[in-house]
Amino acid sequence: MTANIKHAKEKTAEIAQDLQLAGAELHLTNTALERQLPESAKQGDVGRALEQNAAIENKVQEAAEELAEVKDLLEEEVAERTRLEKKIDRMEGEPGG
Repeated sequence: MTANIKHAKEKTAEIAQDLQLAGAELHLTNTALERQLPESAKQGDVGRALEQNAAIENKVQEAAEELAEVKDLLEEEVAERTRLEKKIDRMEGEPGG
């Protein structure tokens, strides 16, 4: 496996974990605000801020899911590359190869 692919895979996993944690923290914050604020306080700018926080929470969760998919694709690429490298090594080890 090349160093670049390995590094990309590791970095992707780290970022996905960070995003998952951020999403969980946003969810906790949003839930607390929704529960603790009276309905009268959820108007105007505060209401828009709550909506925006919920939208950001969704975007963070979606980004974490997409990064998990990228990580899976990188793992597949690594597996394919390893398989091809082994095949090349076998072919080179054969007589006339």
